[in-house]
Amino acid sequence: MYMDMDMDRYNVCVVTCKQGATTKEVHVERGTSLLRALRSMGIVLDAGCGGLGKCGRCKVMTDGILGRPSQIEMKHLGEELDEGWRLACQATVEGDVDVYVDILDVGGKARFVDVNGDAFGQISPSVVKEKIDIDLDDKGATSLRDLICSILGKPHLSFRPEALADISALLSDIGTICAYLVTIDDQCIAAFPENYDKSAYGFVCDLGTTTLSMALVDLSSGKVVSGYTKTNPQKSYGADVISRISAALSSEGLHEMRSVLLESISEMMRHCLKEAKVNKKDVFELLVLGNTVMEHIFWGISPKSFARSPYLPVFTDGLTSEASNFPGLLMHPLGRVRTVPAIARFVGGDMTALLFELMSLNPKLPSLVIDLGTNGEIGLVLNDAIFVTSAAAGPAFEGGAISCGMPATDGAIYALHWDEKYGLKPMVLGNTKPKGMCGSGIISALALFIRLGLIEESGRIKDPESIKDETLLSKIKIEDEKNERKIIIAEDVALTQWDIRQLQLAKGAIYAAVEILTEEAGLNADALNAIYLAGSFGSCLNPKDVMDIRLLPKAFKGEVVALGNGALKGGLRLLLKGRKAFEDVDPMLSKVRYVDIEERGFSQRFLASLFFR
Repeated sequence: MYMDMDMDRYNVCVVTCKQGATTKEVHVERGTSLLRALRSMGIVLDAGCGGLGKCGRCKVMTDGILGRPSQIEMKHLGEELDEGWRLACQATVEGDVDVYVDILDVGGKARFVDVNGDAFGQISPSVVKEKIDIDLDDKGATSLRDLICSILGKPHLSFRPEALADISALLSDIGTICAYLVTIDDQCIAAFPENYDKSAYGFVCDLGTTTLSMALVDLSSGKVVSGYTKTNPQKSYGADVISRISAALSSEGLHEMRSVLLESISEMMRHCLKEAKVNKKDVFELLVLGNTVMEHIFWGISPKSFARSPYLPVFTDGLTSEASNFPGLLMHPLGRVRTVPAIARFVGGDMTALLFELMSLNPKLPSLVIDLGTNGEIGLVLNDAIFVTSAAAGPAFEGGAISCGMPATDGAIYALHWDEKYGLKPMVLGNTKPKGMCGSGIISALALFIRLGLIEESGRIKDPESIKDETLLSKIKIEDEKNERKIIIAEDVALTQWDIRQLQLAKGAIYAAVEILTEEAGLNADALNAIYLAGSFGSCLNPKDVMDIRLLPKAFKGEVVALGNGALKGGLRLLLKGRKAFEDVDPMLSKVRYVDIEERGFSQRFLASLFFR
């Protein structure tokens, strides 16, 4: 299996990856890491440490010629090396090799698509498709363009040359034009014949560090017609924002990370268009939101300024471009691509959209809003100010770094109940066989096992011998496998000791940040009227579960509200409200004050917040 001989004759090696029923192949130079080879095929591995060999989670089965195992591999794998297991980040390709990986790149229909236009009130999108009837015999115009502007009552309307070409081509032999014009704000970009009576559509895409979510919306009715969510393929470069920054410091790394991101966006577009039976030429806007680092990578702008203090982004304003500058996007080439303005440091356009959505709900102030993502973003909204910060929570709340974690798609356990008679009852999206757990399901399982007394305050899973409730033990299995304890939930689905530690890190970071933010505003937790929880896992989060895992201060007595993917909903609201909505964002952001939690004793508070008490 290992190669000792002179390998100079091997200049190009063939790597064949078998992932379920799918087989992919790539040619790489000798000495290429297996992780890099798999990345080039679009294979997403869980490489939470960014390929440094620290986490040991990029384990794959191999058959072929690879370099000798490193000391790191020997430590993580031991006798498994003899069975063909290798760490993809450490193993180098020295000849032809077959690789067998689990299906980790999970994607599916999103669970937020049942949204009617009524949810957003009166809409006024920037993209408008309107019908015109023109007779060239009409007097008073000096050009066809002026005539159209007069008919529409839009004297300042500009025209793309491509749109004028479309209009000219539609001129009949008798000097009339009957057509549909598509305008974005004050510019006409396209024209269609009168028999092409199709709606105009737009996409909103939430670039989560761990999960990507997308919605396709009819811009005339405001109805979300399709949605898709999937694992962010950049997870193979590292689980958190800092790892992504490190991976994108070189121009080559930045190009790779941007490429896999854009490919995934195109893939999600394809799924949405197919489900809704919409033609790509009828899509005229893509609104993208994410944390500041994700938005930088989307535009191909190096995030190296985040790698050192004071961690300043290159930009915070919303950038705009044409779709033609993004090869592969499934939309009209003259459609608009734009990002939501960010706030500061690691608080991005996703938080801007979330705050915009929150303000539409007329919350009772003061209120707290928390985006439970890998880059946990938190806002404290008062009458005259908004305090915001971010905390490196890790990917656990999004199902990342969790042994059976997955996005909120069909097959994901979204809640776990206990029945005295029948035992554990998993609630599964799509009513199918459980494949794993999404964020709300992970939190639900943890909270339930804490309530049942299976998990200690320290987070340790109890030894079954120490549990006196025989009825409980007869219905719940606790097993030890490879020196790791786990609680069995369903076939091939379990909550492991490792999973619980990741959840502790995540909830500890959020708890400590909330403490600092409320103190900065001069408030106690009992002064808050409501806490709004958002995340890509959907609207299935049980507020009681959140309190039981000690995610929020015990002193809080107000209402806990689950918003689902509030950032994406805010993006939809911005898209459907158009120019006026974006103008309203500026005065909202003028109230925002960024709080640096590291300067306010975050580390000490974080350690104290890890326990379930």
